[in-house]
Formats: sequence, C-alpha cells, structure tokens
Amino acid sequence: MLRQVDTQESEHDPKSQRVVLSSGQLVQFDNNQLVNESDVIVKGTVLSQKVQKDFEGFPVTDTIIQVQTTYKGEPGETVNVRVNGGEMEDIILIPEEEAAPSFNIGEEVIVFLSANKGSRPDKNDFGYYVVGQSQGKFSLDHSSKSFHRNSNESQVFNFNDFQEEINRIEEYNRTNNVPRIFLPEGVESNI
Repeated sequence: MLRQVDTQESEHDPKSQRVVLSSGQLVQFDNNQLVNESDVIVKGTVLSQKVQKDFEGFPVTDTIIQVQTTYKGEPGETVNVRVNGGEMEDIILIPEEEAAPSFNIGEEVIVFLSANKGSRPDKNDFGYYVVGQSQGKFSLDHSSKSFHRNSNESQVFNFNDFQEEINRIEEYNRTNNVPRIFLPEGVESNI
C-alpha cells in the first residue's frame, strides 16, 4: 500500500501522450503480514492483460491469471488482478518499480491478493489487488527448486513446503490474534 504519492507530469509528445511518473513510499510487509493481509493466495499462469482508465482517468492494467493451485481463500478458475500503470493513446502512467508489480503473458506466478477495494466507484470492474504491491508477487523460477524471492527480494518463501508454511503462519495468526492492518472488504472497525 502506498502511503504518499507524488505525481510528476512531463510532455512526451504534446500531440499524442502525456507521461505521468508516480512514486511513493511503500509500507514494508514481512511474510506473516503478506499472508495475514491476503484474502487469496494462488499459483497460476498469466493469460492476458488489458489497460484501461480507472475512475480518476489514470491507466491501470488488469491481468487475468489462470489459477493452478490455491493456497488460501476461494478464488475462481481465474483471478482478475488490478495494478496501477499502463499505456493508453493519450496518457502513460509509469509507477515506481517497487510500487507496482509487473506481469508478463505466460509467466508463472504466486500472488498474494486482497479483495479489499474500499469504496472506489470502479471496484466491481476487477477482483483483486496485490498485497504489498511488488512484495506480494513472486515469479516462479524452476531452476531454483526450493526458494522463491519477490522482485525486490524483500520476501523469501520455501516453495517445497509452501502450503505448510502458509498453514503455520495462519495458525500463528489465529493463536496470537494477530490483527490485519487493513480490514477485509465489508468489515467495519469496532474502534
């Protein structure tokens, strides 16, 4: 989740596209927080991507992932994941690398996903956000038979016992009443 967003605009070609560079400060998650904040954790293959404008008029990329294995939650056969950024005819939004994960068609990934979209007017247009932005997206590298790191190498999971690791973290969170940083969609705070 971004805490602060600075937007800079620069003219790319005044007749065609406006380029917007977006940066912010990323809240750092550990493995426990990634699992705790996730409604769904899946392994899958990237099938397609579509760039469109969000309710504020900025480009977003919706990525469809074919689910192969579910580690947490109850997703469908595919998940629709929204990431800020993309290129359209009139505007290009380039988020800071750590602020938004990137996906490639055909890529095999593990993603930690949140269904919490707040009160956005376009919240029914997509299914999930990636928890912790780039921290919650892991590209699978089969040459590294056991450990997988996310793109900014802030989290590492052992793929050989990934489901057991998720289960241990979930049990620890339940036993110790570890609260979520962000409440699940539709849950109100009792503060």
